[in-house]
Amino acid sequence: MSENSILVVDDHSITRQLSIKILKQLGVESILEATNGQEALDLLSDQTVGLILLDLSMPVMDGAEMLKHLKADDRLENIPVVMITAAAEQNKVDEALELGADLCILKPVAKQALSDIIMKYL
Repeated sequence: MSENSILVVDDHSITRQLSIKILKQLGVESILEATNGQEALDLLSDQTVGLILLDLSMPVMDGAEMLKHLKADDRLENIPVVMITAAAEQNKVDEALELGADLCILKPVAKQALSDIIMKYL
């Protein structure tokens, strides 16, 4: 995988598939997906990506914990991370930004808004 790849990390398959559909419509051909932070870190152990779309609340390892691991790894620390969180978790947005997320957006995310955000990083 390359820096043109995008990693979508979300435990809800419908949300992951929606993001992947939007990415494909934008012409992104290389898309990785993971259901939690640990699975995502395992994928990144031998490859890199150009952008991570990261859900905040997930089992096994949540987005905040994954972000801590990313920012502590010299090889991964500069990958842009767009954190996606439910509106009920608004108080966690500041925490995610402090941990190093480039941007935090609230679910549900409008298709055009997500497209615009992704295009900013492509």
